[in-house]
Amino acid sequence: MIKKNILITGVAGMIGSHLLDGLLERGYNIIGIDNLTYGTLENINHNINHQNFKFYKVDILDFDTLKVLAKDCDIILHLAAVKKIGEKDISYPTLSVNATGTENVFKAAKMWGCKVVFASTSDVYGMSPDLPYREDGDLLIGPSMIKRWSYAVSKLYGEQMANAYFKDFGVPVVVIRYFGAFSHRSNFSWSGGHIPIFIHQILNNQEVTIHGDGLQTRSMGFVSDIANGTILALESDKAIGEIINIGNNEEMSVLDSAKLIHQLANTGHDLKINFIPMSAVFGEYKDIMRRIPDLTKAKLLLGYEPKIKMKDAIEITIKEARKTKA
Repeated sequence: MIKKNILITGVAGMIGSHLLDGLLERGYNIIGIDNLTYGTLENINHNINHQNFKFYKVDILDFDTLKVLAKDCDIILHLAAVKKIGEKDISYPTLSVNATGTENVFKAAKMWGCKVVFASTSDVYGMSPDLPYREDGDLLIGPSMIKRWSYAVSKLYGEQMANAYFKDFGVPVVVIRYFGAFSHRSNFSWSGGHIPIFIHQILNNQEVTIHGDGLQTRSMGFVSDIANGTILALESDKAIGEIINIGNNEEMSVLDSAKLIHQLANTGHDLKINFIPMSAVFGEYKDIMRRIPDLTKAKLLLGYEPKIKMKDAIEITIKEARKTKA
């Protein structure tokens, strides 16, 4: 069997780099692109000389280059995006890259007959009270003039773009709604989620920064589960035309996760927490108090179930973070 050629956008990011590992192990030929705004060469350096991998520093807004690189690819795995922002940040890059860049990916896929796996986000569920979140459930987005919603809205636009290219032009697509994920390769800014930030702060005896009171809950998965679910979706014909939640359904409050990390890190220092009002970061945005996926569809369609418990994932990440620090 001849393995397919895959183009990964955002290959140097946390999820992209782990997917690169898994797909190379399975014998795929990979072209990876990244503009290195969020991703780092450190995440992919161990594969840079692999005979089945070629890396190009390319932005997905550069359609002329993107279409050339996609020409001989069977699948485009589209991960590149600009992440969620605070009220003081500029929102245009989030909207521009996530809308125009994603449209560029679909245009290239239509041009060359590629399948597209599009990475969306649990943010699109917004403030929906219907828990756990089901793929066919209603979405509840907050006030449109609050910048924090630009990420969710841009990803939702990407989902509609995927649906249009699938139904209007016959491009085979799979939409994955990722719930939070982490590893030692995470970006240590808020775009990488709270777990890696807390690990970094606790290992360095810094104050742990918590937005609000920390009672909001999240379902954070280890990246190996996220990568496994993505590959299952990529290889499945049943997934074509579907939206699928991928993540971990183990729910934990932000405050409890900080306490767990402190306990597991066992640094000998006290846990110091700095509670920052939500309004100071996100203005009038009201935080989503619970976020947990319904993984029934992923299990039925793909046979997907998360395997790594939160406690074990944190222990692995702390161990790897200490190696890097050393």
